Amino acid sequence: MNDAFHRYDQLSDADRALADLLHSGSDERSMLSADGLNKYCGAPYPRPVVAFGSCTASTITMRGWLAARRALKELDERAADIGQLAAADELGRRIRRKLSHLLEVDDVDGLAVVLTPSGSDAETIALYFAALAGDGPLANIVVGAREVGSGTVLAAGCRYFSERVPSGLDKEPGTPVDEALAARTQVIQVKIRNDQANERSPDELDAEIQALVADAVGRGARAIVHIVAHSKTGVHAPRLDTMNTLVSRYGDRVVPIIDAAQGRFSRRGLRDYISRGYMVIMTGSKFYGGPSFSGCLLLPRRVLPQNSAEMVFPAGFSDYLTPAQLPDAWSAARAALAQKLNLGLLLRWSAAIAEIDAYYEAPGQSRYRVLRFFEAQTPIILGRSPLLELINVPVPVFDDTSERLLESKTTVFSFRVKARAGRQLDQPTLARWVRWMNQDISAAAPPATPDHILAATRTCFQLGQAVHVGEQSSGEHDHVIRVAIGGDLITNISTDTALGASLDNRLAWLSSKLEQLRIKIEYIADHEALLQC
Repeated sequence: MNDAFHRYDQLSDADRALADLLHSGSDERSMLSADGLNKYCGAPYPRPVVAFGSCTASTITMRGWLAARRALKELDERAADIGQLAAADELGRRIRRKLSHLLEVDDVDGLAVVLTPSGSDAETIALYFAALAGDGPLANIVVGAREVGSGTVLAAGCRYFSERVPSGLDKEPGTPVDEALAARTQVIQVKIRNDQANERSPDELDAEIQALVADAVGRGARAIVHIVAHSKTGVHAPRLDTMNTLVSRYGDRVVPIIDAAQGRFSRRGLRDYISRGYMVIMTGSKFYGGPSFSGCLLLPRRVLPQNSAEMVFPAGFSDYLTPAQLPDAWSAARAALAQKLNLGLLLRWSAAIAEIDAYYEAPGQSRYRVLRFFEAQTPIILGRSPLLELINVPVPVFDDTSERLLESKTTVFSFRVKARAGRQLDQPTLARWVRWMNQDISAAAPPATPDHILAATRTCFQLGQAVHVGEQSSGEHDHVIRVAIGGDLITNISTDTALGASLDNRLAWLSSKLEQLRIKIEYIADHEALLQC
């Protein structure tokens, strides 16, 4: 839990300047509301919050904040000697190298790392590389678009998905980033749930994707297939064996992209699929707990042109890329981009690197115990509330390799929320409740409110935003909100004696926070009218 500042308007001038840099160089999702929080209830400054929202976004921790401050100080010092752009190049290079090292892919021959302002932005960059092998049409098959990001479908079609882009310019969502590439690309969506919010069977999903690939290749298109390595609600699709079969059958007519933006993967699995030639989209800002909007694209040698030094991106890509985000060897691409820097992105990634480093430094057995405890206790504790209906709770996986495979653990739980009268909450109401969960609402508590309820109302919980998973029998959209555990919380419970002298004590602390979360939701249900005043 962050032991830090409470409000944006309480920051010193220097701290506010750093916070402003940290949410710059992104899109309107990072803009702060009057309460000092962004669209996802995250903050670019530390605040005392229980981080249960890593499936959506994370508030920067004190660890990340200090790392960003150090990075800014070092950049300013180097800029005085060599200029700001050269200093930014050095920082971008350090981030890419350190990230490759922490992910244990630094010795993968030919791997290129591109930093992107968000996981959604990485979609457009990945499309460019998928298109390099020829001039024909592209069928971009996006699996589970509802559950991988609101801008994914537009970005996958080389179209702007936000009104404000990282370069600072205003754009019309849906218009092409590059006319030629957008014209070549057809985006095809594959649902991972039926209308009743139930997961479709792996056989059904894989059969649909196989048919779509066969159709695309049959009409002369290159099929780009997204493998969701963990959706917003924890779904994996299609099966990797199916994807491997498609690649074997069609060769370079199929381009796989692993959407691992959630960061809920094993390093062994990551290395394996990069070595197979699969592109990977990831972020440092979801599971790993870095500040919001820290994206990355990992590019294996298989998808790169023979002479990367001569490659040049379309002009519109300057809205997302600056030279310091790219490998040094891409000299023509770097020279063709606007000669400026995205300082906010570099600082966010500096913070994310500190989080990733701390996570892998924590004892593996302790991390494993925390993961298993969360997986076992969350459905039990939240299931005690008549207002919460957990959906699709998977059966825990126990096997000889489970300690090394994060994806074998359930780290995200999704649930419907009901009012006391039994009515399921709609998306606007859920959004309001999620924001209240992230605030101290104790001032509205009636006299004689019990101490344990008051304590819950004071505690700020960052939860995962509402996700549309299907349709209700009434015809209304079916939305769920999510409780997730991420790297920062796992690291702290594994190592921070301020939360308890022993790991058992710290697991008891986690249990108490889950209990407080349940109590606070029920308090909001009982006092919604009062909170709206």
